Amino acid sequence: MTKNEILTKKIKLSNGVLMPQFGLGTYLMENENEAYKAVMVALENGYRLIDTAQYYNNETEIGRAIKDFLKQHPEVTRKDIFITSKIWNTDHEYDKAKKAFFAILKRLQVDYLDLCLIHWPTKNRYQCWKFLEEAYQEGKVKSIGVSNFKIHHLEAFLKQVKIKPMVNQIETHPGFNQLDVVNFCHKNNIAVTSWRTMMAGKTDEIPLLVALAKKYQASTIQIALKWAWQLNEIIIPKSVTPKRIIENPNIGNFSLTDKEMAEINQLPQKRLGPDPDDKKVWKDLID
Repeated sequence: MTKNEILTKKIKLSNGVLMPQFGLGTYLMENENEAYKAVMVALENGYRLIDTAQYYNNETEIGRAIKDFLKQHPEVTRKDIFITSKIWNTDHEYDKAKKAFFAILKRLQVDYLDLCLIHWPTKNRYQCWKFLEEAYQEGKVKSIGVSNFKIHHLEAFLKQVKIKPMVNQIETHPGFNQLDVVNFCHKNNIAVTSWRTMMAGKTDEIPLLVALAKKYQASTIQIALKWAWQLNEIIIPKSVTPKRIIENPNIGNFSLTDKEMAEINQLPQKRLGPDPDDKKVWKDLID
């Protein structure tokens, strides 16, 4: 596959919406104009999926970048760009979720979101979902989903909600594959988006990835991205460096063998981000 084919490949969500499989993550892009510049570079180089969140504090910059890009490229329309955002944990009560959602639209300068997620499984997640179901039915958001939900969260959720989540965005990488959650989601027709796929720069510390990178004349980061890609996960690598934003999608000229995928899946497993069930982290926000 060419780089362009990687960037234009889409995954069909359970409601028929087509979501690009490769996009730009924007977590920790908080410095002035950092998100703006990164999004502009990404869009100029064929990216059409931008992932942000209320918590990232960069939606205004991202909205400005998208608006300026569309102005400069009349051949591209708003419908061509897939925007994901997330409602933060302290705003999961119904009224707060509604207010937070419309504030997201305002900051991004858009009339609708392509995908909106519950950021973490808080005790008020059902109230937030009730609002998202209504926003979805009204066309204010084209798809709705969750983030950081484990199997036990999903099992309870699927029994209680009217509209099932179309996406679950979770931490997955060679050092923490969460294949049980990924397989559960795919079995239930829930697409998986991977975050921290590049292991926060720790891929070079894994000898297997170093060996595979040498074999395929790629970077260890590209090996990690291709691993997630071959698991049919949506990947959103974050970078503010133009060179890396341009290079990251260059994963189409090699394929990992079944044996290599299995070897990666057998690596020691350790979560790098917070555990959704950790009361020390989330205190009274979770059940």
